Amino acid sequence: MSLSILQLANAIIDSVEPTGVTDDALHRLQAVFPDSLILAALDIIDRENVIKYETTSGHVHYEVAGSTGTHTVNIGLSLGPVSSFCSCPAHIYSVLLSKTHLMCKHVLAVRLAERSRVCNRRAMGQEELAVTLQHRYTNVS
Repeated sequence: MSLSILQLANAIIDSVEPTGVTDDALHRLQAVFPDSLILAALDIIDRENVIKYETTSGHVHYEVAGSTGTHTVNIGLSLGPVSSFCSCPAHIYSVLLSKTHLMCKHVLAVRLAERSRVCNRRAMGQEELAVTLQHRYTNVS
């Protein structure tokens, strides 16, 4: 994928108003994303499956409950060609390896939920977040 298409996609996402994804915004999204990806991302948002963990020190961690499990999503990593990451197989294969997609449905859902201000926010301390993530990603009995 070319950097200019990614820049266009980012500009379109950044133009989404806090009131949500309007018909006009939807048409612009359709210029750079497949309909199936947009609909899947909007479905994730409608189901309130975007969770934003915020620590008192300002650290942000996103999780998205998808069709095959909960995935970690990081956005705003850099200004380079890969500015986001998701732990789902689609992101790893379609975005990072084959480079056939700009982002997966989970990353798009997080980006749109942030713009629309509809993330499920959970405030916690840094240590509490670390314990939460440890329990989620390890087999702690």
